[in-house]
Amino acid sequence: MILVGVRDLKAKLSHYIKQTKSGSEIVVTEHGKAVARLIKEPTAQKSITEKLYKLAQEGGIELPKKTRTKKKSVPLKTNNKKSASEILLESR
Repeated sequence: MILVGVRDLKAKLSHYIKQTKSGSEIVVTEHGKAVARLIKEPTAQKSITEKLYKLAQEGGIELPKKTRTKKKSVPLKTNNKKSASEILLESR
């Protein structure tokens, strides 16, 4: 964190912008009291998938080993040769 007075900030604005781009935080003071803060603008938001892969690379999480497959549903067999949905509709 770098403390800088308003007058000095105005005189060397380009310098302090470069400092901020490199990750430094600039606190602007006026009469010795903090009045503003310059911070690096966050980059574009990453997708959730990108964030998960980054976490996995850093060892923060472990991704699933295999992909999920959708199971095909099998109609329920009944004694009277009607489907469960037909029986349900009749009972309503």
